[in-house]
Amino acid sequence: MGKMHEILAIETDQEGTFKKVREEAIVTLSKKSDHFIAFQKSLEMFDEAAKQENFVEQKEMVTTVKDKLSYVAEHGIRYFDVVFQKERTNQIAKADLIVDGNVLATDLPATFLLGMETKLKNLRELYEAIPTLAPGIKWELDENLGRGIYQSRTPDIKMKTAKTFQHKVLTQPTDKHPAQIEKWEAQVNVGKYTVTTQCSMMTPAEKSRLIGNIDKLIQGCKQARQRANCAEIMTGNIGKIIFDFINT
Repeated sequence: MGKMHEILAIETDQEGTFKKVREEAIVTLSKKSDHFIAFQKSLEMFDEAAKQENFVEQKEMVTTVKDKLSYVAEHGIRYFDVVFQKERTNQIAKADLIVDGNVLATDLPATFLLGMETKLKNLRELYEAIPTLAPGIKWELDENLGRGIYQSRTPDIKMKTAKTFQHKVLTQPTDKHPAQIEKWEAQVNVGKYTVTTQCSMMTPAEKSRLIGNIDKLIQGCKQARQRANCAEIMTGNIGKIIFDFINT
């Protein structure tokens, strides 16, 4: 009796070998029909003077169609049996999902645990895309605004400005000369913007914690699958039955 992980280790090799053997057999059967033909050819001249032209030619048969099919079946039987035993064992290969020492779920099938690893990795991409609160602003959680909504503690104040012309009298006017005046353009405050911002983004710490929870689940599923794959192999044979039925 072996363990489930032993079957998983050889299944890919068995599948690859069977695929190569099958593909090679297809080429031979469809394009190398001369492999299945043998012949003997001879020439015997009746005229004694032409006896030197006599010859005997012979071609051996490389293999037979049935032998080729048997060769494929030999590898197919091993591969089908491995798959059959794996699927039978999968019916009993189960483990508990444990995270941080807590049992989150019991008796989860190994196949489910394997699928969940991939699904959780895909889900992690979603959480990685979560935007976080802008730094440099003091944020306060205000549940009165709604679930998970923050508000800036102090409003952002900016002045509204406008262009204006200012002047200064350099020389007072006299009865003979006008006044000399210097003019220039200036920006002056004409109002005030006050912005109070609400934001439903997460803090970096919150985002990090959620991603960490997913990572814990992924690791938990992986460890549970490894435990489930220690189940005793459910033996069984199906390959010979299949090929015997086909080739009979």
